Amino acid sequence: MNDSVISPSSVSLGEDRSFLKSLPERPGIYIFRNRAGDVLYVGKALRLRSRVRSYFAKRAGRGPWIQKMVEESSTLEHIVTANEIEALILESNYVKKHKPRHNVLLRDDKHFPYMKLSTSEDYPRLSIVRRPAGDGDSYLGPFPSASSLRRTIRFLQKTFHIRPCTGGLEDKTAKRCIYFQMGQCLGPCDDYQSRESYRSGVDDALDFLKGKNRELVRRLKKQMQVHSEDLQYEAAAKVRDQIRGIEHVTERQTMLSVKGGDQDVLGCHREEEKATFRLFFIRGGRLLGDQGFHVAAREGVPDGEVVSAFVKQYYAGKTFFPDEVLLPSVVGDASLIGEWLSEKRGKKVSVFHPRRGNKRRLVEMASENASHAQEQEKAQLGKEQQTLEEIRQALGLEELPVRIEAFDVSNLQGSNIVGASVMFQEGRPLKDGYRRYKIKSVAESPDDYSSMREIVFRRLERLVNEGGEMPDLLLIDGGKGQLSSAASALEELGLADVALCAIAKGRSSENPEAQDVIFLPGQSDPIRLQEGSAPKLMLQKIRDEVHRFVLTFHRTRRRRTTLKSGLDDVPGLGPKRRRALLRTFGSLRGVLEADDLKLLEVEGITPKLVAALREKLGGESALAEGAGKGASRISES
Repeated sequence: MNDSVISPSSVSLGEDRSFLKSLPERPGIYIFRNRAGDVLYVGKALRLRSRVRSYFAKRAGRGPWIQKMVEESSTLEHIVTANEIEALILESNYVKKHKPRHNVLLRDDKHFPYMKLSTSEDYPRLSIVRRPAGDGDSYLGPFPSASSLRRTIRFLQKTFHIRPCTGGLEDKTAKRCIYFQMGQCLGPCDDYQSRESYRSGVDDALDFLKGKNRELVRRLKKQMQVHSEDLQYEAAAKVRDQIRGIEHVTERQTMLSVKGGDQDVLGCHREEEKATFRLFFIRGGRLLGDQGFHVAAREGVPDGEVVSAFVKQYYAGKTFFPDEVLLPSVVGDASLIGEWLSEKRGKKVSVFHPRRGNKRRLVEMASENASHAQEQEKAQLGKEQQTLEEIRQALGLEELPVRIEAFDVSNLQGSNIVGASVMFQEGRPLKDGYRRYKIKSVAESPDDYSSMREIVFRRLERLVNEGGEMPDLLLIDGGKGQLSSAASALEELGLADVALCAIAKGRSSENPEAQDVIFLPGQSDPIRLQEGSAPKLMLQKIRDEVHRFVLTFHRTRRRRTTLKSGLDDVPGLGPKRRRALLRTFGSLRGVLEADDLKLLEVEGITPKLVAALREKLGGESALAEGAGKGASRISES
């Protein structure tokens, strides 16, 4: 459901409460906004009139946040839906879009990696994807990290002889395949392995992933015995190695004797105004991994409401759903959430709070882990606060540098000059505060000083105009010149009181290793922090992050420019055909190295276009000349 096409009904809030009578007793969502039009809170209801009326009733025990939210509100909007599930979906969409500060917001959501087995192919492959698709292939996950998933895939490929190569088998041959030479692939491309035998290995891999290890090992042992009796000792040895690999991996994995198929087990621990969640991913009785989340949860908000908000936001963007979602507390709309997830999955999903048995113990284990995670978070936060205090003292700052923004510029011989800034809050990156800049004031020749001045000016000017939160410290990647340029930008904006420093290599005869030093405005001598100390490591981490970010942006721009200066200038080669060429050959280099017959296989490419491409690009580089010489010219009759 797209909220952008729905026009909500709106009323102004004042002393008069007669508008409550006009609200329908139907399912829908309600939206509180302040005078500036900002969304303060979004909720759903089975009966809008009854639910909204509860916010204005004078009842004891009502949370203070509700009173505060109502007092801040200027208007109330409502949207009627056909049923409560539609209201739940619309509520999730509005919360995701507007991020109301009085709602429980999930800020740490990520797309975890999934394992894909392309069972729709004759000879399936294993790969890593971020979003499962409804394409008929098999998906397993999510996994806690891409590295653990890669290790699992390598094990499956080696143990069950699942081909590691990509694409179809049409243009492949076992003779030039390194995996075939190493015995990791049995050569289905040259019919050394039948489709039935390959599929048997795929089925074994699926059984392993589903936790059916005992049946799998028992079947493989029988197979090994048959090979031995038939004097096929090499085949028996391969099966023996499979069994050993499976048993070795199984011993190292956490096994859970829980029935019910795939499960997501949610634990929660609340303290003050923060809720920490721990989500266990159980697939086929095996704990694949877990992930932690931190959300702001005001005191007075019931546990069930916090858990409900988390679950709805977490699963709103998912395409893979387990059989069961186990909750740490009773949630009033759990059955409704279950209906919603079942509808999205196309198969039943049970969402409930277990009260006894193994499932209850799993939830308690997840909640205990959430508690430990919050304790570690507090301990880490204390260390970071101490580090920030040491930075404040070392740089002579008046305030603790809780919010640090770092700036850097990048160019290659004056081309594609770009800049970037990153934001750190309490020593941790805030990706929402990352910014990239195309330098406007420097046209051709590289000028790091002017470029630095421009990006600092643009960033701080925008914060001033939008009323954004000012950083406690600006960190410049560079020396005195870049520092002076940034200081000039602050002075022009009337922000000379914003703390500023630069980090650079301290080149001197006494220090041949050129360790990083800190420059401050108006001071000729740099500050040399102790090597390996927490303050220096934090500043270096922030500097390295902005350097990485700007280099990534610069490489992207340079790559686009390279493509533009190449294919974009070929007469008659439009955007659709350019995309087709790059999709087929992967890069401009691939296009240039392809012979003319290969180019003609691409949809829309004609002999005339091939001739134009050779004529335009053949003389621009040695690579193009080589490609041109090696290709057979085609002329139109």
